[in-house]
Amino acid sequence: MILPTFCGKDCGGNACPLAVEVEDGRPVRILRNPAAPPELAGCRRGLDLPAFHLSSDRILEPLIRVGDRGSRDFRAASWEEALTLVARRLDEIRTRHGPASILNLSSSGSTGALHDTQTLTTRFLNAGGGSTVLTGNYSNGAARFVLPYLFGPDAARSGFDPATLRHSRLILLWGANVLEARLGTELPARLLEARRNGARVVCIDPRYTDTARRTDAWWIPVRPGTDAALMLAILHVLLSEGLADADFARSRSLGFDELSAYVLGGDGGPSRDPAWAEGVCGVPAAEIRRLAREYGRTKPALLLPGYSIQRVYAGEDPFRLSVALQLATGNFGRPGGSTGSINNRLPGPRVGSLDELRRPENPGVPVLRWPDAILEGRSGGYPSDIRAAYVCGSNFLNQGGDIGKNVRAFRALDFAVCHEMFLTPTARHCDVVLPAASPLEKEDIGIPWAGNWLAYKRAACPFRGSARTDYDIFSDLAERLGFGDAFTEGRSARDWLDSFLAESEVPDPEAFRETGVYLAPDQERTGLADFAESPRARPLGTPSGLVELSSRAWARDTGLPPIPVWRPAPEEPGRPLLLVTPKSPLRTHSQGGDPGSPAARGGVVLSLHPRDAAARGILPGAEVRIRNGRGSTRAVAELTESILPGTVSLYEGSWFEAESGASESFATAVSDLGGSANVLTGTEGSPPSTACVMHGIPVEVERSGPTGPVGRSGT
Repeated sequence: MILPTFCGKDCGGNACPLAVEVEDGRPVRILRNPAAPPELAGCRRGLDLPAFHLSSDRILEPLIRVGDRGSRDFRAASWEEALTLVARRLDEIRTRHGPASILNLSSSGSTGALHDTQTLTTRFLNAGGGSTVLTGNYSNGAARFVLPYLFGPDAARSGFDPATLRHSRLILLWGANVLEARLGTELPARLLEARRNGARVVCIDPRYTDTARRTDAWWIPVRPGTDAALMLAILHVLLSEGLADADFARSRSLGFDELSAYVLGGDGGPSRDPAWAEGVCGVPAAEIRRLAREYGRTKPALLLPGYSIQRVYAGEDPFRLSVALQLATGNFGRPGGSTGSINNRLPGPRVGSLDELRRPENPGVPVLRWPDAILEGRSGGYPSDIRAAYVCGSNFLNQGGDIGKNVRAFRALDFAVCHEMFLTPTARHCDVVLPAASPLEKEDIGIPWAGNWLAYKRAACPFRGSARTDYDIFSDLAERLGFGDAFTEGRSARDWLDSFLAESEVPDPEAFRETGVYLAPDQERTGLADFAESPRARPLGTPSGLVELSSRAWARDTGLPPIPVWRPAPEEPGRPLLLVTPKSPLRTHSQGGDPGSPAARGGVVLSLHPRDAAARGILPGAEVRIRNGRGSTRAVAELTESILPGTVSLYEGSWFEAESGASESFATAVSDLGGSANVLTGTEGSPPSTACVMHGIPVEVERSGPTGPVGRSGT
């Protein structure tokens, strides 16, 4: 039997239309959905669904902790015992300390119209009186913070459909490794198609990635965290050599002349020319001029800024400047061009989804600062004193910055509960772990991260063991706590899906359930094309009606200059290497980061340039320690010229594993055996968005002794 499915993982292709072959209730393999266009293809993460479903490491019954937090010391329990305990502890804490004492520490580790884990947790906690919530996100926090200052509410329609790449003659992938990190299901196929049809691809990235290799790209290695300087220098060439379409930019933006004066040195500061930028970003001035000239002369050109360039200090400004560059070259809002915004910022097909039962009075803390909020509370300036955490669809202890601080925060909680398929580092620090259903055990509607289509999946396999869907777990808990009707509204999961489709634009819901794919009529939308064509007749929802490159609101709210400027990151003397932590093509964040995972392939690898390795006496395959003031982690050295000298790369997502005997050392630096990059990152964030800084981390690398599990971990 072959049924439609999608993985629902929290990546750029979360609702790829797939199919699963099932025999005797067991998944055999994942296939491409034959009803979907060939461009809507899945990736290796989706192909791993059967392995995750059938894994011997899956949690198949409720667990109650009997050992120390962080240990693997749990005992099995019945659902009755586990849910009774969770309900009692939540009720006690809420009654004694108020709803805000419970932290909603969930994310969309599972996505869908119904089974989105973040939405479900928020709805459950809001139905019970509220909680402390997280604001922003780890993925694109700086970009999401700044884009409304540029576009107002029209930021929500500033992206592009991947099919428009067929019009592009030049494609600039600025920190966008789209064949591995997946900025949408369709984009990889459309990029390769555009390259076959003659479009030139430029990859601006500290690493020569698989995307660069497969597109035969012009690789421009740039020092991590300095993209804004390179963008300013390109704008300098466009302006000084008459390659900018200044009239186009002026008629569609506010502040273009002010930004131009800053770039050319007319503000009394230095000229932000290629020679200046070379000393900052490491790209030769001649190479900057060559790129700027080709960019200025080639139409249409599409600039796609990846999330990596905003996961740095001052990560807000590169996205303001990517928009400025598209305006300056006349590629803004043009088919085959882009606005310079996030590519998924376009509305999808109309379909219902679960309501969070919003509570505006819920206090919020920036997602990056959740451990600080737990540890410091009101005395530290945070809005609540947190006693408990509800974790669903996330592995925040592993995926948040500064793992040492995250461990201390979990140890400070009175109670923590999570829904999980595996005993992740976060689950090991909870008091109760409830076994969650696998993607193949749930029926849902897939709403893609980017694209004008929908996916559907059937519950292809019976539940293994005592696993249950998150919706059913929350429904049972809500009933025990006295707000069951508010949470479920008397509806089963299938009732909700029926109602979502009844609200949708899908003309034949039964056919959609059968095929698993619905394509909306328009598959080639260019964001803000109407405004770009007629800015006076179709103004934006900003105060000026234009793209605000100079924003009074930005200056008022942040205390920074109204235009984007170069803001260098603070330096850390004695740590000459800069760490980047890219996404692995083999896993979604830390799903499958455990050494025993069925998805595990190979070891934890640190990529570094031979020049940097030689200076440290490091040979290929040597075990190394990566360290800074927050801690250290272990990896195996891979020497490659496909990385900029002075930069080292460690894939994010490997599971944290404290070094033996280090359980009491968390007051200072943490020693990790698992190859987890977030031992080295922090919770300070990028001002003013408080977005995560996961690239350009100052570190040192040295040879180390045997590392235990590090040689088996990684994916």
